Amino acid sequence: MTFADQAFTIPVDHIHCRLAGSFHLSDPVEALRKAGWDRFLARHPAAFDGQLLRMAAQRIEDNRLTITAQSTCFSAYVATRHAGFAEEHPQAERADPLGLSVVLVTADQQVIVTRRSLTAEQNPGALYLIGGYAEPAKGEEIDLFDEAARELAEEVAVTDIARSSAFAIGFAYDPVYCHPELFLMASSRSTAAEILDGARHAPDRNEAAELFASPLSDILNNEDFMPGSAKTWSFLKAQAFLQRHFRARNAL
Repeated sequence: MTFADQAFTIPVDHIHCRLAGSFHLSDPVEALRKAGWDRFLARHPAAFDGQLLRMAAQRIEDNRLTITAQSTCFSAYVATRHAGFAEEHPQAERADPLGLSVVLVTADQQVIVTRRSLTAEQNPGALYLIGGYAEPAKGEEIDLFDEAARELAEEVAVTDIARSSAFAIGFAYDPVYCHPELFLMASSRSTAAEILDGARHAPDRNEAAELFASPLSDILNNEDFMPGSAKTWSFLKAQAFLQRHFRARNAL
């Protein structure tokens, strides 16, 4: 399901995500999933085979984003995320869970940036924002703003973002960990200092080794932001989408 980057500015209330059943791996890949998950657990005993939201299709029309999704699981993703999967299984489909990256802008125009833990399974030690994978909800409609808000609450204890000022700013496909990612921008009514102080009480605070704030202007205007620091693919994509979002509004 690889696709070219798509930059846009779509209010979150113009995003519609509908759950349409469950995704099932082909039989040969399912056998690999079972065996591979046992090996994965041996290396990462704290891993949890939770439910994820697979993006089956998406379209943009009249500045509205419509996503058709299926339920899948983390172990199915682990089995299908390696770059060589398509060549090894040309007739099979990937789990393709929908990732969410959130650019959190504070009341004093800072962006909250994280540095991933050195023990993280993906991109250890690299610059990241805030995010994770969308999860299925009860019923057919999934509110992706609520999913982004859940990630913010879990990782940095921020619960005051406004739906009216939240936008989706781009779509891209991760070529390394092989899944689609939706990038959002959300605004908090709290200052950077307040968020950094409150983040100590976040349930998943240990996901990041470091948490800091950087001026929004630095991320917008500095292509080589924090030289010498490794950056995740999602951080670089978020920076590019953010720049396009503000350029489109003549705000750079």
